[in-house]
Amino acid sequence: MMNMENVKLRMEASSPKLLPCEKSLAMKSFFILFLLSFSTFLQAQQIDSGEFLKQLVKYPLGASVNPRLLEENASYRALAGMEFTSVTAENHMKMALIHPEANRFDFAKGDEIVAFAKKNKSRVHGHTLVWHNQTAPWMKEFQGDQQAWENLLKQHIQTIVKHYQGQIAGWDVVNEAFLDDGSLRPSIWSDHIPDYLAKSFIWAHEADPKALLFYNDYGQDGKPKKMEAILNMVQDFKKRQIPIHGLGLQMHISIQSKNEEIKQVIEQSTATGLNIHFSEVDVAVNPKNNPDFIYDAFAQKAQSDKFLLLFTSFATIPAAQQYGITFWNVGDKDSWLRGYFKRPKEYPLLFDEAYQKKPVYVELYEGLKRK
Repeated sequence: MMNMENVKLRMEASSPKLLPCEKSLAMKSFFILFLLSFSTFLQAQQIDSGEFLKQLVKYPLGASVNPRLLEENASYRALAGMEFTSVTAENHMKMALIHPEANRFDFAKGDEIVAFAKKNKSRVHGHTLVWHNQTAPWMKEFQGDQQAWENLLKQHIQTIVKHYQGQIAGWDVVNEAFLDDGSLRPSIWSDHIPDYLAKSFIWAHEADPKALLFYNDYGQDGKPKKMEAILNMVQDFKKRQIPIHGLGLQMHISIQSKNEEIKQVIEQSTATGLNIHFSEVDVAVNPKNNPDFIYDAFAQKAQSDKFLLLFTSFATIPAAQQYGITFWNVGDKDSWLRGYFKRPKEYPLLFDEAYQKKPVYVELYEGLKRK
């Protein structure tokens, strides 16, 4: 146990001279940080290796996974198997990797993920059949009339869905098709295939009538025009009897995200009657990429509150619509936020660099136990 008097003396010796009121405030902040950290430490001692977050929820709890890490990293592999009941391919079922050439599909890494899930009796969620990003170079260079483009996309969708028929519970059929202003995102698909969203869902349903089909998107909170466009699409699909079974709310949020906006999106999505999937969850603590950021107890508490908000909000969704919650990868160092945004001081998940439970895991676990 640390000697608080020594800590106090060291702080006073190393700190610049402060006014009495500033000194009092600094000491109060220090003691708050200490008490928050020590409280979490005590709670962590009460969670043994046989207790998992997944045991506190009645729906699948998942993570996206990287097959290279599953193969090479024993800690990553063990954690993905122990802590989660659903897996999603983070990248290896996206167009560029699974369909690298016009006449060649590469199912090897996707198959590894499915095999891992079977071994651990986990569900597999498919991600993603159609996206404007991570398309194969040959697709961008493709030349042909509308029918040729439709044949290309239909073959892509149906070859993949048939390959995994009976092994994948649900698919993100189309990913991120709308801009923030609610307009259809320009892409090679929208440019060449009128009504490509509806056609994609029809083709996927033909290939596997039992698979649940999702539309997946991000940033609906605070973007009412985007949310309106998604809801209008659902209404239109229902009117035309286009098969759609769920909405994926990615939930790439941060500690600065507004709670009421998040809850409003969840309520609007639930009102459609479709299955709801929090599909790519992470909570950024350093969204402005501050190079001097410190992941202190205050940031951890703000993050814990956001995780608890997501889980308690998901619990309000009717059980029949609860498809599950999926984190976007396993540990902090595996997060796309560090690589894509070049943000090394980012800690958005429940497990640290050594794949140990972080204080936010403990806070979330204890919070759900109290509910």
